[in-house]
Amino acid sequence: MRVNAHKALNSTSESCYVKKLKLPKAREDELRAVRDELRDAIRSGLKDWTDHFPITEMVTRDAIVALNSEQLDVTEAFGRPKFRMQGSFSYSTVNDPAKGKTPPLQIDLDDGMFLPTRYINRDGAVAPSVAADGYFRAVETLLADVCEKNGWTLKRKTSCIRVEIDQEAHVDIALYAVPESEFTTLIETAKAQNRLVQDGFMELRDEDFAEEIYGRLSADQMRLACRGDDGRGKWIPSDPRKLEDWFRDAVRDHGDQVRFVSRYLKAWRDEQDLGGLASIALMWAVVEVFENHGGYKPFNGRDDLALLAVARALPDILRQEIPNPVVPGERLDQGWSNTDRQAFASAAMNLVAQLDAALIKSSTPQTTVQHMLNALGSRFPTDVSLLVDEAPEAGAAVAAPEVLTSGLLEIKDDRPAVKLGGDERYA
Repeated sequence: MRVNAHKALNSTSESCYVKKLKLPKAREDELRAVRDELRDAIRSGLKDWTDHFPITEMVTRDAIVALNSEQLDVTEAFGRPKFRMQGSFSYSTVNDPAKGKTPPLQIDLDDGMFLPTRYINRDGAVAPSVAADGYFRAVETLLADVCEKNGWTLKRKTSCIRVEIDQEAHVDIALYAVPESEFTTLIETAKAQNRLVQDGFMELRDEDFAEEIYGRLSADQMRLACRGDDGRGKWIPSDPRKLEDWFRDAVRDHGDQVRFVSRYLKAWRDEQDLGGLASIALMWAVVEVFENHGGYKPFNGRDDLALLAVARALPDILRQEIPNPVVPGERLDQGWSNTDRQAFASAAMNLVAQLDAALIKSSTPQTTVQHMLNALGSRFPTDVSLLVDEAPEAGAAVAAPEVLTSGLLEIKDDRPAVKLGGDERYA
């Protein structure tokens, strides 16, 4: 029996799988309220930062010398920060975590903090005048009181500051620097074109920043604060927009199915306790299959066919190097051990077996449901009325994804590996 399980995955039914994965609105509202409280604590503290932090800690020595030589006030080395959401919330791929895991799975709300600062010439290159070490310490200090008041926990990460809200959720704040001169010019241009309310540079809303300024910032001078192996802060080039644009382009080209199948795979990963398998690696696999699907666009509108096609490609994808789609020479599998890779590929092979058994070889609707439960976990609906027994002539369409994975995995041998550890922005 060949089965059409699309409605069980994605339909108007309240019991369909994708609706079971949806983050409850009350929980989402709570997380956004936490994000806003954290933003407010940072804004208010940095408004009068010289009252809280020594200049020599917040501004680099080179910057102090450079600014003094230009007779510029060091206390104006940077302005007030602006914020923009990142990660799964911005991609619309966030899931409510599977329950009953040890330790509990956590929702990750990623927020980007963009600090307009003066840039100086240092060793022949431009660099932020704010010190990365001081940036980290200042934000952590400003968040300490609000975290203590609410019972939240501050955690040090390589490329962000993590605020753990409870056992099932955290907010990661990535600290960026952008050139103040460019920032101000973009704002003034937007105002002159009547694209922004005339409320002054210091009062630019985060919504206006996200819509009018964020996309126009130059990539070559955007910097992310990171902690090195020695624990000291440093600046690295990083443009979070590239990853957003890559995934947005994939959705534009192939439709929302790209998002839905990515969410199914993320939920499968969580059910299988494959904690080291980053979401972005799964998203890359989905996009790769959609871009090489041999004419199906987008899999006749059926999520079950799309999921089966990606699942059939996944074991081989996970056995090989996975390139970073926006940073040439870097990889998304950079921290995997051989044991990790084998475990991921083995789990993917089991996923294929369960989906084949459910959609191609099943003898009864009840058997299909059981195999889908084995594949995707207890949130898959048990309502057999959401399954359709395909006519024999439809079999070719269901079986077709088996051949769609050919040629997907041509990986160049000369692609250099990125160093282990990474910057943690692809979790």
